[in-house]
Amino acid sequence: MSEYLSGHDWRGQVKAFRELYRERCDAMLDALDDMMPDGAHWTRPQGGFYVWLTLPAGLDTKAMLPRAVTNRVAYVPGTAFYADGFGSRSMRLSYCYPTPERIREGVRRLAQVIEQEMELRAAFGAPGSSHRPGLDVPAPDQT
Repeated sequence: MSEYLSGHDWRGQVKAFRELYRERCDAMLDALDDMMPDGAHWTRPQGGFYVWLTLPAGLDTKAMLPRAVTNRVAYVPGTAFYADGFGSRSMRLSYCYPTPERIREGVRRLAQVIEQEMELRAAFGAPGSSHRPGLDVPAPDQT
């Protein structure tokens, strides 16, 4: 190890990787700023390879995942990080591999999925809800 470190510009390599990942992180954060709906919020990493995105109340990232994959974008639902089911509104997004252009496109596709989910919830209400917009009768499962 000593021989390798003394014969290679490892500090330059670390600097190059930090710049590469900073560019990708900035691309992710800029795209989220531009495209996420009101009520969404996310971390601003000081290192690492991931952003933790939390969506507005009532959205379930695990339930949305098949639609996201169909739209050719993927993430890890927040529930994968908790033993008690917590994190259903959250997801982990990676920026370490894709180029900034692909990151922006991925966030655009994700924003479309989120928008469609919000439109469905506005039109039909939350699953299991006893009140459906425009109707003053109990849901079928409540009778």
